[in-house]
Amino acid sequence: MIAKLGVLGGMFDPVHNGHIDAARYAKDLLSLDLVNLIPCNIPNHKVQSYAPAEDRLAMIELAIRDESGIEVDDIELQRPSVSYSVETLKTIKAQKLAHNITFILGMDSFNSITDWFNWEELFSLCSFLVLGRSGLSVDKKIAEKVQLKTRLAQSIPEFFREATGKVFIASNFNIDLSSTSVRAMLNANLGIEGCLKREIFEYIKDKNLY
Repeated sequence: MIAKLGVLGGMFDPVHNGHIDAARYAKDLLSLDLVNLIPCNIPNHKVQSYAPAEDRLAMIELAIRDESGIEVDDIELQRPSVSYSVETLKTIKAQKLAHNITFILGMDSFNSITDWFNWEELFSLCSFLVLGRSGLSVDKKIAEKVQLKTRLAQSIPEFFREATGKVFIASNFNIDLSSTSVRAMLNANLGIEGCLKREIFEYIKDKNLY
């Protein structure tokens, strides 16, 4: 069992440099032992994936091939039902992979967290690292619903003082890149330098994805 596990979920459709940068950033900032990228199988509140699950998984494996401390966990791809974060975290807890689980997500996602399935239970299963950019903040209504005042950690030691239920906001993660924009660039035959690893670009072309 490791001490600190980071979990970064998403469709990864396709995985891009922003995803890997987020995993690296979280790992370094919080001194995480491991960050697991968890591709979603059947989303609850998003459109279905453009690329098949096996291709999205293969692209993640290419993206992290040379990364240390970043791995892929296909736990949700093995589940034939809708992928709910709360169920995934329960399974990870049951597997006793780590003493502490940090759920990594962007500010936009955190601002919709009260729409997630059984969202209240999430705070008893993990803590949250929210990656924001300059000028972005937690919505006031969301802050009130999740009781942010009592959960917000002002320092990393404070963040890890409790095993679950804390929130740390990193407001200087200034990478704004989405899979939607990457797909649009691919469709328009625009340059993807800085967005995708060359191996992933070649994989997409070989498989005729997107």
